Amino acid sequence: MTKQTRRQFLGTAAAGTAGLAVGATTACAAGQGVRPGPLPADQGFRFVHLTDIHVRRKRRGDDGYRTCVKSVNALRPAPDFVLMGGDMAFDGLYTERDEFEDQIGLFKEISSGLKMPYYECLGNHDLLGLSARRKVPVDDPEIGAKMIMDRLGMERSYYSFDHKGWHFVVLNTMEQVETASGPSYHGRISDEQLHWLGIDLAKASGMPTICVGHIAAFNNLAQVWNDFDLPAMYTRYVIRNNKDLRQVLERHKVKALLQGHSHRGEEYRYKDVWYLTSPSVSGAWWGGNWHDDKPGYTVFHCVGNQFTWERRYFEWEHHLEPEDNVERERIAELEAEKAEQRRLYEAELAAARSGI
Repeated sequence: MTKQTRRQFLGTAAAGTAGLAVGATTACAAGQGVRPGPLPADQGFRFVHLTDIHVRRKRRGDDGYRTCVKSVNALRPAPDFVLMGGDMAFDGLYTERDEFEDQIGLFKEISSGLKMPYYECLGNHDLLGLSARRKVPVDDPEIGAKMIMDRLGMERSYYSFDHKGWHFVVLNTMEQVETASGPSYHGRISDEQLHWLGIDLAKASGMPTICVGHIAAFNNLAQVWNDFDLPAMYTRYVIRNNKDLRQVLERHKVKALLQGHSHRGEEYRYKDVWYLTSPSVSGAWWGGNWHDDKPGYTVFHCVGNQFTWERRYFEWEHHLEPEDNVERERIAELEAEKAEQRRLYEAELAAARSGI
């Protein structure tokens, strides 16, 4: 089946979808939007959120993404579309220009195998050279988002579209800034974009709305890691003006903000807005399951003005490079931790049975 581009898809009615089948995937935790319980399986439509794909040839990341695409295509009935969540290519911040160009080409080629249209969203690793560790000159004409946007045919770094009575907004959570070491970025929604967002949501007033961005507005890694030295507003993982964004979403009664960046599935609800972070397609950058969240994505089901979601994971065996010693150490540490938890569990069961 030939893939429709985003521009061809806008305004095109897609066939109704029903139900979810495991197919080539493994079903996992489900959540809900407005009301408890499952939504009618024969109504509404579905879409998929893929984030932190990090396509690369090393570690066979390109084959891993192909496996993900096969998993999405195997969903029955098929989702109407895919929302990308950023970090489509492995890295433009720190790698050589030619390698980044190759990664973008791989993303485009493999994504063309999706049997439904997809919508691009920028992530921080999709930006060329916005780091002191850049491998391109500071005056490279395609520094920042221009290179990947040109290659993928993206007209804007943020935009919106409607589908079957729902409104969808794709946000750019990176703002380019100048620093002492040259061009860089902050995790931030620009003032211009926030102004646009308020007007865009006002125009869609009355329509159930879902937004998607890369860097999160809510993130809980300090608690996950039990790290009391890590600020809650750690700017590597949370946008700097998250309150400004949250207030726009709240006053326009947006249903959810879909997030990425942390490579871990997370779910928060605050003032009737869901902040949902999908698992990373690449797991730990195709480097093994050392942060204990398998490669996966989220399937959403929209009916009327309600939605539910379900995590999906696909089977992928990591392929480390000879130099990936840190990853091997982290995998070993995680396996040791899991083994200890299993030992403690069995000991507690035995103690309970013996009446201790």
